[in-house]
Amino acid sequence: MMKSILITLLFITSIAFSQVNQINNLRDVYTLKNDIDAKYNNQNDPSVKGSPFIHLTYQNIKIKGVKMKGKYNANLDYIKVDNNGEIILFIPSVEHRYDVVFTDDNATYRAFEYENLKFGFFKILAKKEKTFLLGKQFIKFYPKVKPKNNFDLLKPARFQRKKDTYYIKLSNQDIIVELPTRKSKFLKVFASKSNVVKHFIKKEKLNFKKEKDLIKIFNFYTSLN
Repeated sequence: MMKSILITLLFITSIAFSQVNQINNLRDVYTLKNDIDAKYNNQNDPSVKGSPFIHLTYQNIKIKGVKMKGKYNANLDYIKVDNNGEIILFIPSVEHRYDVVFTDDNATYRAFEYENLKFGFFKILAKKEKTFLLGKQFIKFYPKVKPKNNFDLLKPARFQRKKDTYYIKLSNQDIIVELPTRKSKFLKVFASKSNVVKHFIKKEKLNFKKEKDLIKIFNFYTSLN
């Protein structure tokens, strides 16, 4: 039951990782707990289709080199961690921007600032020093829809994975920038290097809306002097 879950932030020290402290701002914790209780108390209801988690089962993860189990909730944006039987909801915040490495699929998540003082978990697709290419995963919840007449069928509640969106964190900026889907606006992100990037995309016949091509564009951009 969700009500039995201890909701805290995971506080990691170099001395003892197993220590768990409550977040300083308890209101943030209770807000998250209330959201879960009110909206998703039926997550185990078999009539609800899909899942709010990217990972349907606990995966092997590492945080600061310590092995645990975890799975990412892409609806409420937290990582559910099993730390030796203790369940913790690891919330993205400025104080705890640790890499969460899913070792089975070699994927790394970290909290980044996407608006002023607002943080979320993003998947790191590529990086060079303080510049990052990021993917944002999202799963939307749709409540059940009752039939409007005798000819309609009940539409059960469901979770549905949406398209990933992509962001870049430049070395001279704290807040990440969403990459536009229009080519002209996309190129403006690279400022003085935009023409060089444009030529590279054309030469290599890349599609900046595809993740694998975005990684190539990013790696090229970060290789420029």
